[in-house]
Amino acid sequence: MSEPLNRSRLLFALAVSVLLHLLLAGGLRSFDHERLPDERSTIHAALIAPPAPPPPRAEPTPPRVVEATPVPVQTPKRPPRPRRPKPEPEPVPESEPEAPPQPAPNDDPVTDDGESQEAIGDRELLERAIAEGALPDRDDTAILTPQRAVVSEAKLEFEVFRGELAIGETRYHWVHDGTDYQMDQVTETTGLAGLLKPLRVEQRSTGEVTAKGLKPLRYVSRATQGKATDEEVVFDWNGNRVMLRAGTKQSEHALSAGAQDMLSLWLEIIWRAQYGGDFDFTLATGKRYTPRWFVADPELGSLDTAVGRQLVKRLQARARAGDNQIEVWLAPNLRWLPVLIRFTDRKGDVYDQRVRLIEYENLSLRAGTAAAGTTAPFGDPVDPPPRYEPAEEPANPYLR
Repeated sequence: MSEPLNRSRLLFALAVSVLLHLLLAGGLRSFDHERLPDERSTIHAALIAPPAPPPPRAEPTPPRVVEATPVPVQTPKRPPRPRRPKPEPEPVPESEPEAPPQPAPNDDPVTDDGESQEAIGDRELLERAIAEGALPDRDDTAILTPQRAVVSEAKLEFEVFRGELAIGETRYHWVHDGTDYQMDQVTETTGLAGLLKPLRVEQRSTGEVTAKGLKPLRYVSRATQGKATDEEVVFDWNGNRVMLRAGTKQSEHALSAGAQDMLSLWLEIIWRAQYGGDFDFTLATGKRYTPRWFVADPELGSLDTAVGRQLVKRLQARARAGDNQIEVWLAPNLRWLPVLIRFTDRKGDVYDQRVRLIEYENLSLRAGTAAAGTTAPFGDPVDPPPRYEPAEEPANPYLR
């Protein structure tokens, strides 16, 4: 609790308060609110504009140059030209026919006659085919028989391509004496395909050669490497029946005239192409018995092959939808032997067999060592396909 205020302190504070009030009251009364302020003590301020800058110094004006007006030059007038006598009207010449459009330039070398080397080569191939009787007249086809049309013995080798990738090889060899024939084929994978998917399939067809075409009796196909299914076809021409076997599956069908197997069809095609026109027959494998329609191109063509440029005739083997398609290019100058065979399977994959060796009679053509059209001795057989005989107890009941 604070100390109590004593009497003396209170009196002192009261006196101080009264003195302050008196001073304030006296000062306020001495202040005159109506009197104007003393101008002597007032400070007046005003904004004064700066003096204008001096005008820029004028540069001396150059003296004006007066250009002289050119005096026009009088051009002497030419003397009037003497008038020539008006010529008499001449007869209007007949309009010349427009020149035909020029063909596009060709990169092939052109001779003095304006014909490319390629065209000359094709013409020479055609002339040689006519001179050698490779293109018989239509009248000659009436006496053309398979015995005359098909060379008695031939060996062919092909490289097999899927697209542009080499995957294997195929070798054909056939012999006929005008009455009977025997044909063998070996197909096997090579290179990288042979390492990744080894496959070797041997086929054989035997039968008769008649005046109306090939008459196969038996066809067999077996795999010595890989997982291909063994197949067999037996033709019973007396009973008009054909039996197919693929592995353990068997089927029978009515035998149609002119039916062929997978090997005899090539000999049939060779002679029918020379006879001319379209043709058809039923094709038998161990799995299927289906018709084929063969349509030839109307004109001959040319084809670059490993054994030289060849005159060719293309045939298409048309099949039903979903079946394999076949095309073949035959060379008339080489006894109508095939130089290119193309298979298109059901999946649309294309497999080409491109010739690399042809041997028949006195001619031997090998890729890289012989030019097309050159003759050479037949020589030793070139790696012929191995021959094999049917088993003692064939699976086909027709052979038991």
